[in-house]
Amino acid sequence: MSSTPKHVRRSTALLCAATALSLVGCSGFVNQGGADGTNGGTASGVTAYVSTEQGTGLETLVGGFEEESATTLDLTSAETADLNQQLTVQLGSGTAPDLFRVSPGDSSPVAAGVLGSEGTLLDLSEEPWVDAVDDDTADLASVDGNLYGFPVARNSLVMAYNVSIFEELDLEPPTTWSELLDVSQAIEDSGRTAQALGLADGAIYLQFYVYALAGTLLYGPEPNLDDRMRADEVNFADHPGWTEVFEKYLELRDRGFFTEDALGVPFDQAMQDLATGEAGMMLLTNSSLPQVYGYAPNGPEDIGIFAMPADDDADATLLPTAPDYLAVNAEAENPEGARAFLEYLARPRNVGTYADALSVMPGLDIDVDVSGDQLEPLEPLVDEGRIVPYANYLWPNGDVQQTMLQSGAQLHAAEISVEDLLTRMDQDYDQGTP
Repeated sequence: MSSTPKHVRRSTALLCAATALSLVGCSGFVNQGGADGTNGGTASGVTAYVSTEQGTGLETLVGGFEEESATTLDLTSAETADLNQQLTVQLGSGTAPDLFRVSPGDSSPVAAGVLGSEGTLLDLSEEPWVDAVDDDTADLASVDGNLYGFPVARNSLVMAYNVSIFEELDLEPPTTWSELLDVSQAIEDSGRTAQALGLADGAIYLQFYVYALAGTLLYGPEPNLDDRMRADEVNFADHPGWTEVFEKYLELRDRGFFTEDALGVPFDQAMQDLATGEAGMMLLTNSSLPQVYGYAPNGPEDIGIFAMPADDDADATLLPTAPDYLAVNAEAENPEGARAFLEYLARPRNVGTYADALSVMPGLDIDVDVSGDQLEPLEPLVDEGRIVPYANYLWPNGDVQQTMLQSGAQLHAAEISVEDLLTRMDQDYDQGTP
């Protein structure tokens, strides 16, 4: 069994709740640009490779940065799975861009902990915005006390629902597992899909259910679970909570609540089904909400959100929340330009603009002006500190997650059992940190 990772600890309160959703005036971060007003940028360009969601949030800020700094920003985006795969190749061949997205912890081959340990990323510990990164967010992008990621946002897993369907069927957002089953059954009985699910992209979105269920069922009552797993006191297959997580997923499948033939349905199609009323609910990250709004006839008015319950204690529900990072290539062609762009993003006005564009929580722990009210249903959870990181962030290597996704597709197709899946995950977990 691997030793404790060098860079992380788990806390059930991932965010500093008081400011994450506050709708107040801008303050708290002082930009320290160059004397010429360029923020240290250079005439040469900066290259960036980001996720599709990050690209949506950044595109409104690129023009202002370029005008102010006289530095062009070549921004390329891709879906996260494709980005991770291509970025791995680019890093191996020395062709990676100056700035790119990294995952938290050790959760993938292109995670901050993995790449930071390898010396692939530039240390950002002395940047002027570092004091605005809360401890839990910093932990998931740090190695040996050095910070390797800039948190552009904090995403949460939410169950989005079609408001018209809920009104038509006289339904309220469920707060317990039993209520979720009842609401799903009512939607299914009306001739619609209860929960839109698209697993055609390598079953990557199956993990949302794992993290939502595990957050409440496992990490709520047992916040030190990762410590016990790393100490080899318990593993996936032997812990009844992990079995319960996947059995509850299968309960939703077996009751016919998911999109038919979900393994062949793209995630984008599932979002369209939710927006157009073909489906009643869908579990997704709140950074995907703008795309759903774009498909809905009346935009945000058509879509509501709630935190997915996992048991019958409404007060036990936790909100899985994830920092979303940008990192600077240690071999960047223009490291100063990349740092200047991060400094530009760290200004309160720009933090708020990014958060509004994606309906996400601000990445930095500062007061910002967030104009939208789409996240209002999450405020009680945030205010009460009922927040938990995604379960995979402290797994010792990215293979555990990949096995969960690949074997999860087989589980969904009824080709393997829950015990088979958890045993495979244990085998990868036992390989430890690369």
